[in-house]
Amino acid sequence: MTHRGQISFVGPFGVGKTTAVRAVSDADVVETEARSTAAVLKTGKHTKPSSTVGLEYGEWKSPSGVRLAVVGTPGQARFDEVRRSVMPRSTAVVLWLFGHHAEAVLDAELWTQFILEEGVPARKLAVAVTRLEPGASLEPFEAAVRTYGGDKVPVLAADPRVRADVEAVLIASTRGGRSIPVTAS
Repeated sequence: MTHRGQISFVGPFGVGKTTAVRAVSDADVVETEARSTAAVLKTGKHTKPSSTVGLEYGEWKSPSGVRLAVVGTPGQARFDEVRRSVMPRSTAVVLWLFGHHAEAVLDAELWTQFILEEGVPARKLAVAVTRLEPGASLEPFEAAVRTYGGDKVPVLAADPRVRADVEAVLIASTRGGRSIPVTAS
């Protein structure tokens, strides 16, 4: 079947990009996981035993019947070139962020800056925030994205393990617009 484009998932290491690809893909996911050194380093942040070292690939059929490739990228800085290779060809880019850690808003600023400086237009960007504390506001994340000209970028709370949440993020990323609520994460 012909694809009408691709949506790339980018963001910090361990945020759930691969999990989101798995949750939403209608086809078997091609994965590029390797043993992670970050789990051994005890960085003080969330760690996991494996890391994406290339591109994760899945396929999603939108409610309107359009088939899109869903591509997960590695989160570590040493793999910036992998992200740079996929973002320009993407129909949309979804930035996945942790909602609950000390540097969450700074991550939102730095990642948004990186993505927009790589030439991804703000109209192609959506932000998914996971692991929010109950009752937490998305406003600090929205403000961080606006700092870099992303005033129309949708910012959503989403759990990468929940297909409906990931689908809501994909839909928001392909049509743009303001923040919309989804299942709490």
